[in-house]
Amino acid sequence: MASSSLSLSLRSPVADSPVARDAIRRLVGEASMIVWEADADGRCIYLNPEAMQSFSSPGEVHINDWFAHIHPEDAPVAIQKILDARRKGRQYQLEYRINRADRRTRWVAETGAPRLAGDGSLLGYLGTLVDVTASYEVRTKLMRSEIEHRLLTENARDLISYSDADNIYQYVSPSHKDTLGYEPHELVGTHLYDYVHPDDARQDAPKGFRPQRGLVNIRFRHKKGHWVWLGASTRTVRDPKTGAKMGIVAIARDITAQLQAGRELARREERFRSLTTLSSDWYWETDAHVRFSFFSEGIYQRLGLRASELLGTSFEEHIADPKAPGFVACAESIAARRPFHDLIYPVWSLTKPGEVRFLRISGEPFTEDGVFGGYRGVSRDVTHEVRTANALEHLATRDTLTELPNRALLQRRLRECLEDRQDEDMLAVFFIDLDNFKEVNDSLGHAAGDALLKAIALRLRRCIRPDDTVGRLGGDEFVVLAECKRGEASAVRLAGKLCKALDRPVMIEGHEVRASASIGISKFPQDGETSDVLLQNADTALYRAKATGGNCFRFYTPDMSAESRTRMMRHAALRHALDRNEFVVHYQPRVDIKTLRVTGVEALLRWTQPQLGAVSPSDFIPLAEESGLIDDITDWVLQRATKQVQEWTVRHGRPLTISVNLSARQLRNKKILGSVANALAQSALQPGQLELELTESALMEDADAGAVLLKELKSLGLRLSVDDFGTGYSSLAYLRRFPLDCLKLDRSFLRQNDCDEVSPWKLAEAVINLAHTLDLSVVAEGVESKAHLDFLRTTSCDEIQGSCISDPLPPEEIEVLLRSGVAGRLADQPKNQ
Repeated sequence: MASSSLSLSLRSPVADSPVARDAIRRLVGEASMIVWEADADGRCIYLNPEAMQSFSSPGEVHINDWFAHIHPEDAPVAIQKILDARRKGRQYQLEYRINRADRRTRWVAETGAPRLAGDGSLLGYLGTLVDVTASYEVRTKLMRSEIEHRLLTENARDLISYSDADNIYQYVSPSHKDTLGYEPHELVGTHLYDYVHPDDARQDAPKGFRPQRGLVNIRFRHKKGHWVWLGASTRTVRDPKTGAKMGIVAIARDITAQLQAGRELARREERFRSLTTLSSDWYWETDAHVRFSFFSEGIYQRLGLRASELLGTSFEEHIADPKAPGFVACAESIAARRPFHDLIYPVWSLTKPGEVRFLRISGEPFTEDGVFGGYRGVSRDVTHEVRTANALEHLATRDTLTELPNRALLQRRLRECLEDRQDEDMLAVFFIDLDNFKEVNDSLGHAAGDALLKAIALRLRRCIRPDDTVGRLGGDEFVVLAECKRGEASAVRLAGKLCKALDRPVMIEGHEVRASASIGISKFPQDGETSDVLLQNADTALYRAKATGGNCFRFYTPDMSAESRTRMMRHAALRHALDRNEFVVHYQPRVDIKTLRVTGVEALLRWTQPQLGAVSPSDFIPLAEESGLIDDITDWVLQRATKQVQEWTVRHGRPLTISVNLSARQLRNKKILGSVANALAQSALQPGQLELELTESALMEDADAGAVLLKELKSLGLRLSVDDFGTGYSSLAYLRRFPLDCLKLDRSFLRQNDCDEVSPWKLAEAVINLAHTLDLSVVAEGVESKAHLDFLRTTSCDEIQGSCISDPLPPEEIEVLLRSGVAGRLADQPKNQ
């Protein structure tokens, strides 16, 4: 080919001329299009008119002169491509940058094509150089825009889609997968309305989805079938010339959570409105100067005040007592910009001048842009509650009869006195008990007793100073707390004053009543440093005063506590006696007076404690009743005694009766029913062989309740007896209210005294006969001599029990007695007591 004749040298023979170089430089910087034709040597033989403006002849330009102005980054590839094409006699087309004289860059598109002779030889090249800078920038921006659009649509969380004029999806962003479960290709080519909820797609729906520009909320079916709320912004794309619809661009996002939150917010707002309407509270706000700037309607509904009457006022302007603890705490919190809660203080009523009302208030500071903006909070009118609380406080701390402080308030004041002691003055506790109050109640009635207590309370008030305290503990017991600046001498003087005042007679319903008093005194700090100890020691001293005859006072001394300590030790040990097997049951025989045959036994509890020794039943039974242990102890006795008697019944081939004592406390609940039924079931003893004994005083303590319980016990088939009859105040006729089977005659009927006007034996005989007329069997207790036995044999007494027959014995000795009988024992008894 003739291509070899075309100069391939990079160096131009023309460009060495300074004039030529300047002309080419201008051509590079200014020509928008160059059309050129070069001969086989590369010298231009034609330039278009625009390019020729800088030259007088085309020959001044060599086509290689252009290479020097190609951008260094593009030159290696561009020049190599041009030279390769020329060498091979081929056409070429490429774009590259050229450097202008002002250092700016232009993009040019160069094309070149070989010009051949008829024989195929290369005559030269034809070509163009066109400035495509503007086009390149447009294409670059478009490409960048496409990249950005793709990045946006493929990575945005919003759902971006395009559908055509027939609402057929043409493009769907990948985010549809996360929100709706569809892959983009599953939606492309499908109809938009196939996924829109029918109610939202209706054209006549007031808020239905319409494919036009704007923001709508629609429900879109998820791939799994449920509906997802979308907030969609749509824009209809139209032909700019004809206005015809071309499609719809939509950007949507899942607003399900947002709508749920909105609905929840609406529900909360509605609840808040209901709450503020129905609540007894009202809401308020203040400005930064802590002056009220807002009130809710509740203040009008609760207090009848309009917000306008209070706006601009402060807390201080309404307070009724600036020293009220609640207001002081409120003011301190506001000054320190701290929240406060549930403070109560009194305010003046604006609707009823002079009236004081009580408010409960809570508030907290708020800020705006980091600057204190004021307080906001809630208030409530608690006047009724405060007045009720004060009334209840009065009831809880005051004795309703005398209006004196009761036990609770008295102990609180005593504790406060002890905690606030700063001087060395002695504090004395005077425990006061009236000596004859029971007689007044019994003889004149409870109304008279109440009148006496009121009179005593008034006298006690008059005997003490304003700073001292007098209170009523209950019944006829009073306590005085007084400072004794001169020590014991002051206490003696006050005690004498109290005794003298209380010894004066009181006129009640026309009767002159003298209610003297006994007083026990304890001193702080000598006799105790706590309220409980001081009251206890004063009570101990009181009983010493009563023991000496009453109508006097006694100071507490340490030796008085010895008996109290013994009682406490017994009480503590008693709690463990059952667990430690310290109880035993002894049995005292009951004998038929005619046959002298043992008919039964009475179970008598005995307690021996390792440290205390043998403790008398008269000492520990009351303790068991006070502590509530009596139920468990009685249950244990029933179990032990019924099993033992059942063993004797089987062994000796005849039924024996077992008598078990009950206390008054056990008639107050029905636990005894379960204990008895359980003991009978476990021992297999016949119910008729069990006899429960109750004292006369126990029966009379609460006769109505006792009668009901005894009837239930009787329904179990057992026997009931009244013990120690004759020691109380009841009559046999009154006892007929109870389902009794037996009467146990008290031992006092068998004791003869020379000074007795009427022989107790005659009384005993009369009681025995009367009991029989009421179908009650009679057991004489305390039969201690043959004389007693001989007398009782002359009566119709049924059974006897006492040391004449046998003292209480342990089970093994009763076993011997059952085998040998009691006849031999009676032969050894003396005739007289």
